[in-house]
Formats: sequence, C-alpha cells, structure tokens
Amino acid sequence: MAADGDNRVLLELMQLGQAESPDYRQRALAWLNGGVEFDGWVWGSGRRMPDGSVLIDEARLEGRSQALLAEFDEVAALDPVSRRFAAEPRRLQNICVARDYATRRLRPVGEYLRRHRIGQLMLCGVLHPGRGRLSWLTLYREAADRPFDAAEAAFAEFALPFILMAGGAGETAREAIVDRLTRREHEVARAYASGDDYKRIARDMHLAPATVRSHLLKIFRKLGVHSKIELRQRLFD
Repeated sequence: MAADGDNRVLLELMQLGQAESPDYRQRALAWLNGGVEFDGWVWGSGRRMPDGSVLIDEARLEGRSQALLAEFDEVAALDPVSRRFAAEPRRLQNICVARDYATRRLRPVGEYLRRHRIGQLMLCGVLHPGRGRLSWLTLYREAADRPFDAAEAAFAEFALPFILMAGGAGETAREAIVDRLTRREHEVARAYASGDDYKRIARDMHLAPATVRSHLLKIFRKLGVHSKIELRQRLFD
C-alpha cells in the first residue's frame, strides 16, 4: 500500500500519464524503484489473441540487450509465466529463476534467462477497458541468490497496475489503429514500417512476395496511409 506521503506523487503521475507526457515512464519507474530494487525492465503492450497467446505490439527495454526480446520466441511455448500472464494479466508473478525453472522441462527457459543476466523477475499487467488491450511491466534483478522479498512484492502488486493504468491514456488511439488489422497484417505492417522490404518479409514469414504485396495494399487501405513513412507514423508515433 502507498503511504500518505506518496499521495502527491501518485497524483502527479496520474496527471502525467493522462497528458501522455514523454517523461511519464521514467518518472513512474523512478518512483517504483524506491520500493523495489531492480536493474532492468520491459514495458510492453499488445493484445490477447483467441488462442490464448499475446501479440506484442510494442516493447521497450532497459538494462538488458535487445536479444532478450528477439530470442524469446525460442522458449515462449515452454514458459509457464507467459501462459499465466495471458490467462490472468493482473496477477503478480514473483519468479526466482533458480527455483521456478529447475525442472528438466523448463531448463531451456532458465538457461535463456540466465544468459541475459536474469536471476529474478516480477511481472504484472492490466487489461484496458474496451477492446481487450494489454499492457505490462516486467522487472529484472540479476542476483541469483537475492529474490524479491515480501515487502517488494507487496509494493509491486500495488504499484505496477497503477502505473500501467495511469499510463494508458494513449491506448484507445492505438487500439483504433491496430484492431483494424488481422494478426498477420499487423506483423507485415510492423516489419515493413521498420524497414524490411517485400523479399525479406516474404522470406521471414514464409510467404510469397505477391501475398506480402496483397497484405500491404489492404493495410494501406484500412489505415488510410499512402507511404511507408505515413505507415511508420501511424504505427509507432
């Protein structure tokens, strides 16, 4: 629970989040670090799909290599934390890698996390009202022998949903864009807007180039854009 002295900070954070201030995330994370010691984080947003998976629309990371995100697909199907998050986003998960990934079946996930200097992690998310949009924060600690304690977990259980909800003012606008697209169209759109050409997208997604072009025509029409620059602005800005 927040102490009375935190009320002013919470009010300021709420105002920054509603105003979509560019300083919001750093201010929120600085406040969070006063109650939980962490040395890396991922702040993500996406959608819960009908098959129970989560489609990541955006993920910002600090304190770890971008390879942490790029390599996650290799172990995602084994990871019980991801499955629990998809089913119960609001549930705080306080994970000790050495303890919770000790079984033989989960060992590849534990090795992946240790390779990226993660000994402990805490994860919590929120489901934004309206269209089923998710956002989440994952906090990392490198020390393998120093789990997040009960006080840190209690603070995170209160603070993480508050930070995510207060920072969700821009979710409605992003929903209006990405929910017009199918999952495959969204994947193609992000790849193309990030700089990939037809041939690379076709190769990476195991599609024919003509199929990629067809997807892009539909994407441009649905979003009302006419160039790669406009598409990038709609998706990322």
